[in-house]
Amino acid sequence: MTAADIPAVHELERRLFPVDAWPLQMFVTELAHSETRRYVVAELTGQIVGYAGLMCIRPIADVQTIAVVPEQEGKGIGSALLTELIRESLLRRAEDVLLEVRADNPRAQQLYRRYGFEQIHVRRRYYRDGVDALIMRLRLSAPEPDTAEPAPTPREADRP
Repeated sequence: MTAADIPAVHELERRLFPVDAWPLQMFVTELAHSETRRYVVAELTGQIVGYAGLMCIRPIADVQTIAVVPEQEGKGIGSALLTELIRESLLRRAEDVLLEVRADNPRAQQLYRRYGFEQIHVRRRYYRDGVDALIMRLRLSAPEPDTAEPAPTPREADRP
């Protein structure tokens, strides 16, 4: 996403999230923080049909937004956007990716589960219209073992 994309993205934001739409200035501010943010758009025949954003402050990456126009849903655009955010999380060496998803959006929840996200919490009445948010997490690295014993090196682990 570039600054030139912001007006079109903001129009989509207002269309897709009428109750919870970000103000235009929020997109401007987010793009200005490239050291901790990554925003992307999906285009089809020169039109923006989806967008997504990530904030990464190690060890956590957090999906700030992801949206696809309804007429393009089910065509892999959401998957492509999510794949890009996960790829960016890995590049930034995040250990976990977190996101909030509306409890009344089973299509999005299904997409996140296909990628390995698990629900870890519920934020009651999180959205302005009173709908709960499901907090979901994707672990990108294994948690540290609880034992003080060091893990075997790959050569030791491969020995019979």
